[in-house]
Amino acid sequence: TDEQVVYKGLKSQWIAQVKDTAGKLLAQTDWMVVRKVERDIAIPDAVVAKRAAIIAEVDRLEEAIEACTMVAELADVVGAQNWGE
Repeated sequence: TDEQVVYKGLKSQWIAQVKDTAGKLLAQTDWMVVRKVERDIAIPDAVVAKRAAIIAEVDRLEEAIEACTMVAELADVVGAQNWGE
């Protein structure tokens, strides 16, 4: 057939997993962001810092995963996730 099939590799799978983890962690405090937008109630500094750390970690991991050229490197990167829990 003319249908093209695309298989996602390990890097794509791990990037999706990292983004999913970050999304779940951020979801815990998303209501505070909505509250800030809707009613101008401040987000506690600790929450702002935690959300910034989660975003920084997902950015760091995505960049490191993309840079991997060997499975062993990928294993090291995903084994060194630091979500600050």
